[in-house]
Amino acid sequence: METRQGAIRTLTWTEDITLNNVESFRQALEQLLAERADQLIVNMEAVNYINSAGLGMIADSVMAARAQQKELVVAGVKGSLAEIFRIVKFYSFMKLFATEKEAIDYLSGE
Repeated sequence: METRQGAIRTLTWTEDITLNNVESFRQALEQLLAERADQLIVNMEAVNYINSAGLGMIADSVMAARAQQKELVVAGVKGSLAEIFRIVKFYSFMKLFATEKEAIDYLSGE
């Protein structure tokens, strides 16, 4: 599901990312990157598990956004998802937030 707030676009993913839905996740990320907005959020508050393919897609999307002079951040990073992101060191090259509000505040400069 995608929501709009000013120049910020948000993709809210509401299920774990597994082999069964990783292609749908990839398509949703591609649609988000195609938006005219320069600031993008992937909200993963409802996600407890993400497979390696999903992790790769997020990393690729962050790099693709940068190549388009956009910024993509990830919100809803807590619990087991935060632990997975810490293990793969996502914090070293992308912004991660516990809530969507924190991500919006960051992108809005607040």
